[in-house]
Amino acid sequence: MKRRSFIAGLAGAGLMLALAGCGFQLRGTGPGSTLTLGELALESADGPTSALTRQVTQELNSAGVTLNDQAPLRLNLGSEEFLERELTFGDAGTQERQLTLTVPWSLQRVDDGAYLASQESVVVSGTFYTSSDQLLTRDDAREALKDELHQEAARRLIDRLQTFQPDSAGTVHASSTASSS
Repeated sequence: MKRRSFIAGLAGAGLMLALAGCGFQLRGTGPGSTLTLGELALESADGPTSALTRQVTQELNSAGVTLNDQAPLRLNLGSEEFLERELTFGDAGTQERQLTLTVPWSLQRVDDGAYLASQESVVVSGTFYTSSDQLLTRDDAREALKDELHQEAARRLIDRLQTFQPDSAGTVHASSTASSS
């Protein structure tokens, strides 16, 4: 039994080294977890008190970004849009439903109004289960999933903003590894 534990531990250590060697890191850890933009102005179509705006504000603060209305760059958040569709059809007792959140966004220079990123969108989705005889539970499950989708959309937005780097003169531009989605 002792030999089996040793081999399992050795295999686990080897896997960790292999993952570290290929650049794997958990989201929110490592050098990529901070944005180099410094400060941003945040404009949200849904207002400063919306759940998405609060979540994006929290993620930006966690990434080291100061929110300031006088900042040289403005992050514009469009109106969030939820789409719900039923995945399970028929009279089955439990039904699976999918909720998709789409958030349009853009990054704009304040001084000349030029867009560094225009008409981009973050799209996240998840599923929840309901039963026709438990309507209150369905509403609770939907709201819990909405909260999760707001968090995931904010994280993905931060991931997208990491592609924008200031150069030595302080001008922000998209790095060559920027992905469009």
